[in-house]
Amino acid sequence: MVKTATSTLPEPDDVVFTLTREDVIECAKEMGIPPEAITDDVFQQVKKGVEWGLECWSQVVKEAINFALKN
Repeated sequence: MVKTATSTLPEPDDVVFTLTREDVIECAKEMGIPPEAITDDVFQQVKKGVEWGLECWSQVVKEAINFALKN
């Protein structure tokens, strides 16, 4: 476990998927949007949108497990 000021995070090898602010900025660049357009407010809205879009994450994981076990 990795300790932070507010919580304990799992070791990187125990994490399946992570997105960072840098990932969001890189996506913005690919869209032709300057990095400075990704303000804290925009970033928070992106986080909410991604969380909403991944509400069914457990189904995705279950399908990935089934696929991996078949191979």
